[in-house]
Amino acid sequence: MVVKHVQITVLIEDSNSSAKPELKAKHGLAFFIKAKIDDDEVTLLMDAGPSSEALLHNVDAMDVNLEDVDVIALSHGHYDHTGGLLEALKRMKKSVAVIAHPTVFSPKLKIMPHLKFIGAPFNASEVESGGGVPLLASDPVKIADGITTTGEVPRITAFEKVRGFWGVHNGRFLLDMMLDDQSLVIDVENKGLVVISGCAHSGIINTVKHAQKITENSMVYAVLGGFHLTSADYKTIQATVDELEKLDLKFVGPCHCTGKKATKRFAESFGGRCQPLHTGDIIEF
Repeated sequence: MVVKHVQITVLIEDSNSSAKPELKAKHGLAFFIKAKIDDDEVTLLMDAGPSSEALLHNVDAMDVNLEDVDVIALSHGHYDHTGGLLEALKRMKKSVAVIAHPTVFSPKLKIMPHLKFIGAPFNASEVESGGGVPLLASDPVKIADGITTTGEVPRITAFEKVRGFWGVHNGRFLLDMMLDDQSLVIDVENKGLVVISGCAHSGIINTVKHAQKITENSMVYAVLGGFHLTSADYKTIQATVDELEKLDLKFVGPCHCTGKKATKRFAESFGGRCQPLHTGDIIEF
């Protein structure tokens, strides 16, 4: 069995689609994904935005049925990707696996300018109480034929660095290297890999290379999501563009934490193949 078709609905993103001004745009990300696999369909929720208020408003406005969700995947443990999860689970009215890294609920902090908690506003036991089944694994988790999480992403590029985040490990206050960062990979028939990132704290190039390795497929069709380049310098942005250009991508969908400078550079490089994503957008491959 292979993935014949995938539809990705942007439930939450930092900006609004001009065609759907009634939707709530918030700093964060949530995708509602339907994948057709032969005669079956798998429905996923990837991330849950920063708040249930915004998420459920958009779910209702777009007539999205969360009861259809078979699996939830969390890209990492920051609040802007997890905040709406508990209320979303209530809408599902069943037990649903919540795939994430084992450190997803660890303390996550930032100094901006003072120490501030930016982690998930709940823990694993609250997810269980709400009907979720935490499936915490550092390695890739196969969701269906042709659909997998990346698991922990090896850091191999020279230009992608994790900076500015803090946590507590073994009783010590340390830099958080965001080991919980992971993405979703869908292998679409006759096209190739569709790589969907939350923030790509591991680096979007590291993420794509890891996706190619774990799927044993070098063909990448689309890369979309947050690329965490808001504060990146021109050299890092250009190195990212250069690496993605080598892949002959048919679709690049930057959003959320990618930043205006990087998004502009992607548009210049990829032309019509670049489509910045907004709340309410629906993409199909």
